[in-house]
Amino acid sequence: MTKIAQIIDLPGDRFRLEYDDTLGRKNSMRLDASTYDGALQEARTYLGINEQDLDADGNKWEMQ
Repeated sequence: MTKIAQIIDLPGDRFRLEYDDTLGRKNSMRLDASTYDGALQEARTYLGINEQDLDADGNKWEMQ
């Protein structure tokens, strides 16, 4: 099963993360980063996604 996480670029150098939880509901959170690369790293850390795009439960993630 592939899960999707999307980083939304907001005005004023702000970013938001939207992702599906294990029940298929959308979650959203503000990222404390001033660049897209910083937002991507923060999102990956928060979701526990490793270099192989897998989380601790073995779920595959696609970052958009």
